[in-house]
Amino acid sequence: MTEFNNRPLAPCERLLALPMLELSATSVAEWLLPGMPQGSLDLPEPRLILSSTADAERFDLPMLKTSTDCDRDVLLMRLTTGAMPALADIVLRSPAEPILFTHLLPCRLGAGLWFVPRSNGKCVQVAEEGLAMRWKAPADPDELEHGFDRMADEISRFLKGVNF
Repeated sequence: MTEFNNRPLAPCERLLALPMLELSATSVAEWLLPGMPQGSLDLPEPRLILSSTADAERFDLPMLKTSTDCDRDVLLMRLTTGAMPALADIVLRSPAEPILFTHLLPCRLGAGLWFVPRSNGKCVQVAEEGLAMRWKAPADPDELEHGFDRMADEISRFLKGVNF
């Protein structure tokens, strides 16, 4: 028998809909993973665990452990205050050891969702089949700024009417 969780979503949990809309996942499981925020979601097809928080607490070590133990990429979206309403920390699986990215900004480039550092560097693309690291952002700095603004507006509209 399928069990449904009808509890209301916290504002930070609503952020998880943004990457989920980009992925081709047909099943989702909710997990309580050691050291991770409550309500982490496991998407088996893209081999991805999604999690969210509104806390300033760092989850780097639990994310690395979860990635290794579950053989999954991990995307943690963090609800923030300020110009950008969200940041992301990401762990990608690799043959040698997991790769940790912190403080990435969500960016809407064309119809795609990217997580990009404020300065030049590696970025992460959200595609139907999961997360993929790219060596550099697919746009120039002006286009990135426009993409950051588009994503900030999208997140603000998405969270509009939510009481904190």
